[in-house]
Amino acid sequence: MIEDAIQKDLNWCETLIQKNSSSFYRAFRKLPKEQAQAVFAIYAFCRIADDAIDVDNNPEVVKAMAVKLAAFEAGVTPDEPMWRALRWAFDHFPLKIRPFQEMLIGQLQDVEFKQPETFNHLLDYCYLVAGTVGLMLCPLLAEPVTMEAEALSVELGIAMQLTNILRDVGTDYRLQRIYLPEDLMSAWGVSPEDLAGPEPSPELIQLWEYLATEAESRYQKITTNLAVFDKKARLPVLLSLLYYSKILKRCRQARYHLLDRRIYVPKWEKALLYISANKQLTSFGQ
Repeated sequence: MIEDAIQKDLNWCETLIQKNSSSFYRAFRKLPKEQAQAVFAIYAFCRIADDAIDVDNNPEVVKAMAVKLAAFEAGVTPDEPMWRALRWAFDHFPLKIRPFQEMLIGQLQDVEFKQPETFNHLLDYCYLVAGTVGLMLCPLLAEPVTMEAEALSVELGIAMQLTNILRDVGTDYRLQRIYLPEDLMSAWGVSPEDLAGPEPSPELIQLWEYLATEAESRYQKITTNLAVFDKKARLPVLLSLLYYSKILKRCRQARYHLLDRRIYVPKWEKALLYISANKQLTSFGQ
């Protein structure tokens, strides 16, 4: 039985995810109640940090979160709904502090943005801002937490971040951010000006597909190895990767016209993906 005061904090976190990420909420609300609420607390932490950089352009908020996280690690809980909810999650599940610390480091990298020089540098960035989220969530998805479960959770986060980057190429360019690695742009003959749009060049499409294949190979690996996650966690994991895989397919259906618009998956299609995920799990006996 969750105390009323903590339940209010958990509800605050759930409202935040409902408002800001319907796909994530649709996927993970299917977990058992306490696991789902712990996911919402983790999401709130990540959302506050992400919005501080991407929406408010206020790195001081993230720096303050790092200080509070250090105090949190020492046993001091800041008197705020997210932090109280996160304490409840840490008290009830074997969460680790390190991925929370690393995620804040990744967020601060966007303050003084530097284009990744190589694909490996891009993967390092994707790990910090998204692979870490996989590690945060892993104890809620697998019991016991195995090295394989952790590795797949990281891969899912990285694949989702690669998908975000591919969807937002044009948007990020207008924000003076280019996440496509310098070496790959050079290898395919893609210039920064090619990202201004509105029409994608053939070279940009080839580079886009190379990175899309990197994301999709990770989605496929996770799909093949869903059994490493708890039975009740397989649906949310599968839904997450199906939603994000569909973003890539939608980009292709739009003939890569994503430099002057944001591609999204409509609600009706998400509903179909939910049905598809359930059928897929049933066919695998999961």
